[in-house]
Amino acid sequence: MTSRVSCIIPTLNRGTVLVETITQLLEQTTLAQEIIVVDQTSETEVGTEAMLKEWKDQHRIRWIRQPEPNASKARNMGALIAKGDVLLFLDDDIQMGRDFVAAHARNYLDPKTVAVSGQVLEIEKEVTTRLKARSKDPDIGWIHFPKNYGERCTTSWMAGGNFSVRRSVYLEVGGMDENYRRGAFREETDFAMRFLRAGYRFQFDPTASVVHLGIDAVPRGGARTWRDPLQWHHCIGDWYFNLRFMNASNALLLIWIGFRHLVTSRYNVMRPWRLPVSAFCWFLSLPVALILRIQGPKLVAAKRADR
Repeated sequence: MTSRVSCIIPTLNRGTVLVETITQLLEQTTLAQEIIVVDQTSETEVGTEAMLKEWKDQHRIRWIRQPEPNASKARNMGALIAKGDVLLFLDDDIQMGRDFVAAHARNYLDPKTVAVSGQVLEIEKEVTTRLKARSKDPDIGWIHFPKNYGERCTTSWMAGGNFSVRRSVYLEVGGMDENYRRGAFREETDFAMRFLRAGYRFQFDPTASVVHLGIDAVPRGGARTWRDPLQWHHCIGDWYFNLRFMNASNALLLIWIGFRHLVTSRYNVMRPWRLPVSAFCWFLSLPVALILRIQGPKLVAAKRADR
């Protein structure tokens, strides 16, 4: 029996690229049962708003407004109202082939498949068949798994812009943690770790592939809307994740990866004056993350999951 697929797209301050992404979904060889757009934009561009309204009036999409910009909360909202058995989460700045939805759906013909992680390519569309041995590590394999991998396998890795999961399992593990504010660093990996610890694995399918347009092609909108030079919410998200999931064997690696990504990034190294400021912000975010850790995760409650 073919599963019913609900596509869920959190969006923030996107224009033409969002319309193009939805258009590609509406032209699939296998149509999703529904396309849910959770819009966190306060003032939508006139042309984009007109197109979204037209599609909504034609019942081709479900266009939902969310006042608070929070990608995790937007995904949860989409999951709670979805009618499909399978939730397909997508970014709002991607390109895909016409068999994309079919590629995800095919995996669920196997009742043992609970989630699918799709391939993510950048503009150059390079694919690799090299897989490091460490990518199979049950605890930190997700750090080493290449998102542009070209062969089918099981993995602990997923990207929030291209993965699907049975709705029942998504709700079982609590959905996304809404403590990751805005579009914070590690929000997707948090879900993947809870998913892994619940005894599940992702089926990686390279035929379920998207091209992520990225900042060079789409310089405005999405997480980049937040003009925060210190990446405060990312720093909090990084520490919050580490406090939840680090242990004796991975603590140093997780802390180093966060420091490298948020403090000694190439962007900061090219602007040396940013290094001490970013380091100060990164350390200062630790107590904020600790408070969130003490308060506990903000997951989808069972009572909210009833349709």
